Amino acid sequence: MRKTAKQRLAEREARGRSELMDSLFDPWIGGADNAATLERLGAVDPLDAAQVTEALRADIVPALAEVTRETQSRIRAALTVLAHSDGEEFRAYWLDLRAPFGTTEAEADAIFPVLAKSLGVRLPETSTGG
Repeated sequence: MRKTAKQRLAEREARGRSELMDSLFDPWIGGADNAATLERLGAVDPLDAAQVTEALRADIVPALAEVTRETQSRIRAALTVLAHSDGEEFRAYWLDLRAPFGTTEAEADAIFPVLAKSLGVRLPETSTGG
């Protein structure tokens, strides 16, 4: 079945977000098997927001500061799109990244809001339905 123009555009945008995330996570690309990365970060519990924040501050926040303002804005815009999605795109990206911590979908779901907040991305308000 042929894809519609809308589907092709959505796939292109998703690839663009993935490339931006690659530039952000460059210090951790393949980091799951990198002994130096694991030693530097220590054991990180992906469900512990404080530990995730410290790991992000160690490698990822400084990496963001080194790219141009335009790229920073594009990364934050990509994270904003992900924040308003169902989480599947970030889960798939995170697990493919092979980051030095967080190897399950539930852990990726816990990591995303910490990442967004660490990089100054506002998360959508969630209603508690009452």
